[in-house]
Order: sequence, then structure tokens, then C-alpha cells
Amino acid sequence: ASATPDDLTDKLWGMHNTGQNGGKVDADIDAPEAWAIHSGRKDAPVIAVIDTGVDYNHPDLKANMWVNKGEIPGNGIDDDGNGVVDDVHGFNAFANSGNPMDGHSHGTHCAGTIAGVGNNGQGVTGVMQEAQIMAVKIFADSGSTNAAAIIRGINYATQMGARITSNSWGGGAANQGIFDAFNSSPALHIMAAGNSSGNNDTRPHYPSNYELPNNVAVAASDRNDNKASFSCYGEKSVDIAAPGRDIYSTVNGGGYASKSGTSMATPHVAGVAGLVASAFPDA
Repeated sequence: ASATPDDLTDKLWGMHNTGQNGGKVDADIDAPEAWAIHSGRKDAPVIAVIDTGVDYNHPDLKANMWVNKGEIPGNGIDDDGNGVVDDVHGFNAFANSGNPMDGHSHGTHCAGTIAGVGNNGQGVTGVMQEAQIMAVKIFADSGSTNAAAIIRGINYATQMGARITSNSWGGGAANQGIFDAFNSSPALHIMAAGNSSGNNDTRPHYPSNYELPNNVAVAASDRNDNKASFSCYGEKSVDIAAPGRDIYSTVNGGGYASKSGTSMATPHVAGVAGLVASAFPDA
């Protein structure tokens, strides 16, 4: 695979920082160095983006969407018997339907950082140039949700074999049902640390603060390799930082935009985890 795909633009400083726009050289995730070894594959381990859904028709995402081969599209039948009708690309856990289309753009932006199609001459490349993204929608398009929807979403990702989950969401009190859903999953869960600038060691942020052996809590860094001002942190409760300010990625309707947050840092880490799992399936 090419170490420098043709859609690695200067806007993607988190992938490759040459000092553009006043950044610090090499304050990035060293994506080209990784791609020289492995850039993903069409049958890579599945990554579930648990979020507001994904625009699975986006031209820079469509080829990297997970396809449920046990389902016949559009026939109104639960062909694979998993309890969801026509779940071709994932699950709308909020509405209990097989259509996880994003009407918000947050999940689509996260998906693009993980797995925007690489080297296709348009838009962006994700950390994984080839991948399988499962869309798990746990929010209404307005941004509201509830614990039952979250639990259904996590359990679906587990049931359908996701190896990694990307969780750019959080807030509120601890919830035993959500904890149990994550804890019973064999997947690796990447979780945003939160955007309130707080110390999560003293003021917990959930789900990233759940004491689990299979979760990674992610803070956000900027293009100068500093902690982003909004990012939560915590010596004991936050594991890693990744680029999270002014991150350019896919949005609904075939577009692109920049967003900031630990939400944007989390998919960088999920993408790296996906590369590792793809290159080393037994890891």
C-alpha cells in the first residue's frame, strides 16, 4: 500500500503534521509510517461506531461500510434472525430499526477519521484506508438518548461480532446496565474522555471512567502536541491522547467539515486499534 495516499491533504494534520498552519512538526499519529506497513483490508475486523449513526451512502465511506451478509436488503424480513429487520449496515438502537442513517453528522465525522476510503482521489483518508465500519445509532437526530438505547446498541455490536467499538459520547451518572453491556463484550472499547476540561480522577466521566480491562479513555491534543483546552484528563482514568482539535472529516450528504472534541480524538485511536487488529489478527 502507498504510504502517502492521494487524499492525505494538509488539513489532516492529525495523520501527518509537517508544521502546516503553525503546527509542530510530527505532532501527529505517524499515519504514513504505519501505512508503509499496513493500511487496512476489506475484510478487516469490524469496528462499530456507536454514535449518531453513519451516512453509509457518503462517497468517502460507502466502500468501507460493514455489510451484514446474512440480511437481504429491503425485503422487510429479519433474514438472519438477530431481531432486527434489514440491518444491512448496522442498527438504529434508538428507534429499534435496521436503518442507522445519521441525521446529525457527529457519527459520520467520527467514521471518516477511522475509515474514510483511502487513495480514492477525494476528500479524506481515514486511519484505515480499507476497513469495515458498522453503524450503531444510539441517538436520535436531535442528540437525545437513553440508557436502554445505549445498551441495545452495545449488545448489537457484541452480537454481530464487532472487534472494536468507538464511543465518542458520554455524560451523566454511572449506569450498571451500560457497564454490564460493555463488560460482557469481548471487544476493545475506545471511549472519549470528555470535553469539560476536568480531572476525571476526581470527577468521573462515564463511560470512559468505567473500571474495565477492555476500555481505553482518550483525551484530545492539538496540532502543537498540547492538551486541547477543553479536554478532560486524569493520571489514573485517562489512558492516551490523540489529535482532537480542528479535525477535518466526512459529514452528512457527501460533505466535509472540521470539528473539535475528544469525540474527534477517539476515532484516531479506534482507527489505530483497527490497523493493529487487521495486521495482527491474533493480537
